Amino acid sequence: MTFRHVILQNLKFNTRRFLSYLFVNSFVVAVLFLYGSLLFNEILARDPAMKLAKSYVNGAAYAIVLFSIVFVAYTGIYFVKSRGREFGVYLTLGMTTRDLSRMIRIENLVIVAGSILCGLLSGVLLSKLFYLMLSRVLDISGDIYYISYKTFLLSLGVFLVVFLCNLVFTSRFLHKLSILQITKASSTKGHAKSHPVLGCMTILVLAFSLWFYHAAVAYNGWAKGIVEDYPMAGYLILVFGIFGSLYFVVAFFIDAVRTLLKRFPPVYNRYILILSNLSHRFVAYKVSLYLVTLLIALAVVFMGFGLSTFSFGKKTIGEYEPYDYMVQTSGDINRISGPELQRVVTENGGTLDLFHALEFIPDVHYRNSPDGFAPRLGESMLISESQFNAHMGLSLNVAPDELIIVSNHKEMADEPVHYDSVITVDPWREGVNRALTSLRNPVSMDEFLKGLGDAQRLVYKSAQTKTMYASFINSYGDLEFPAVTAHVVDDSVYNKLQAQRETTYLFNLKSGDGERIFSALLNTLREKNNADASLWASPETTFVDRGEGVYVEHDKAQSLRPIYKGERYEIAFRVNGFLLFALSFLGFLFLLSSSIVLYYKVATDIDEEKEHAALLSKIGLTEAEYKAYLRTHLAIIFFAPMVIGGGLGLFLIDAALNFTVYAGYLKGRVLLMYGIFVLFDILFYLSLKKKFIRGVGLFLRSR
Repeated sequence: MTFRHVILQNLKFNTRRFLSYLFVNSFVVAVLFLYGSLLFNEILARDPAMKLAKSYVNGAAYAIVLFSIVFVAYTGIYFVKSRGREFGVYLTLGMTTRDLSRMIRIENLVIVAGSILCGLLSGVLLSKLFYLMLSRVLDISGDIYYISYKTFLLSLGVFLVVFLCNLVFTSRFLHKLSILQITKASSTKGHAKSHPVLGCMTILVLAFSLWFYHAAVAYNGWAKGIVEDYPMAGYLILVFGIFGSLYFVVAFFIDAVRTLLKRFPPVYNRYILILSNLSHRFVAYKVSLYLVTLLIALAVVFMGFGLSTFSFGKKTIGEYEPYDYMVQTSGDINRISGPELQRVVTENGGTLDLFHALEFIPDVHYRNSPDGFAPRLGESMLISESQFNAHMGLSLNVAPDELIIVSNHKEMADEPVHYDSVITVDPWREGVNRALTSLRNPVSMDEFLKGLGDAQRLVYKSAQTKTMYASFINSYGDLEFPAVTAHVVDDSVYNKLQAQRETTYLFNLKSGDGERIFSALLNTLREKNNADASLWASPETTFVDRGEGVYVEHDKAQSLRPIYKGERYEIAFRVNGFLLFALSFLGFLFLLSSSIVLYYKVATDIDEEKEHAALLSKIGLTEAEYKAYLRTHLAIIFFAPMVIGGGLGLFLIDAALNFTVYAGYLKGRVLLMYGIFVLFDILFYLSLKKKFIRGVGLFLRSR
């Protein structure tokens, strides 16, 4: 028998194992190719909405690469160790480790070539479907399919580097171990000693990490301050503290359950076969269980955040953008009257439904709370009670010493008033620069008031301050719609202020072409501002643009770009839709990967399971009893990670969604998604259980 004949016979004998290993590696190459095509797509990169989501896509790329490294490394190591008995037989028959290494290199060459060919072919074919779905979901016109050479470099580079590392591991594995150790490798590939002290310590680490995460995300306390001051270190601690300690906690939990049940002899003796075998296999399979648990947790987190982001935007955009159009004037910028705006609308075929002109004075709000005295940055405006009542159709009665703080975000209006307020009235640039200076050099409220000199200010006690929610204005911004605050004061107080009045025109269409009217509005206002088409060429409407903490005057014209609800809807939908698609793709990838890990493990361990069944049948175990054991064994392997990983993922999302009054609505959506995950896991378990038990049952009947 020649060396070539041995290799061919080995490939023929291990066809099922090689095909499963080839499938797993091809899957990783295809995934890297698909996400790489999205990451390096130059057509999408020019889209304004995609530019806003670019940071999220880049961040998710790290998760994809890390997943690929761990996934390929795990399957490679497991594949080698599961063949330990086979390698031992070759060495016993006289084959040297050098010959064995040579045979494995040839096998790996075939696997690498096959994985790359199948993976790239699958990636190219699936990418067509991928971009077709993306264009349909986001309603993108035109061809967005684009494959860069960087896509091939990413998918091939990551895969080949990890595969070469696996090859080095295999070589060292064969050279360092004896024939007996290599032969026993398949049965000891998952053995691990119990470490109760380490387990207890990691439980404490996991508990502290989860508490710290919840405190940093859900509350504005010291934990959030640590993460904000040292973001990279803070998030790395959280990631490794939660997901790293989970590995040891899973193993400790297995030992703890076994030890606890031993204290109840009737229960333990009744299920002694299942408990003893499951205990052994849980310890042996702790890496697999941890990996599946981690993948399910990541699937819940990524898909949950994508779903929450999209659902939140869909739920709130009507609240943040209540009017079809908003045009704000300020001094010489956008100097236009209400009748002129109405004429632009009618001349372009539009019919107005309502038209409001809201007069206000720009201001800066400072709060003196138990935490200190500091400005509250963001859009705020001073409005007289009569102006606000006429605008909203209300009948508020504000006393001269009273202040009503109105927010167009519900969650902002629910904040308790535990502070005294100082409102300064300054020109736009002077006011915000004073606020930034106050942030850099904090002082007390008394010192701040002394430093104002002759600047106009209003001071209100917390007892005379009320808050309310009203959707009175469109929010600025293109994706993150920040809150706008109105400080409603008594008419006599408002009229005494010597400050430039500004006007915001808010109106809705009854009929007409919204885009045509908006284009005409932009052109009219460009003429008023003596500007060319370069002004407002981008739909970005972030109100403030900081350059080293200083506001630049010419940026104000850009920031006062008229707001069109249709445009805001389109950008928000495309960005949130893109995030939903990208994060759901990642979540589905992790969920599918968890299923592949389980399938791969079951497929590679079926021969060992047959041997185990044969030994138990010799001591009188019937086929029905062994099938019952297999069902219980597989059920725990499938559903324990779903419970642990799913619970962890839900906890991480729960803390992040507490920022909004719509948290209950969003959490309900995420729980529904998790229910679909569980249903998918049950169906997969039923299909794989039937195949697995049939294979072992046929073996038992043949004996």
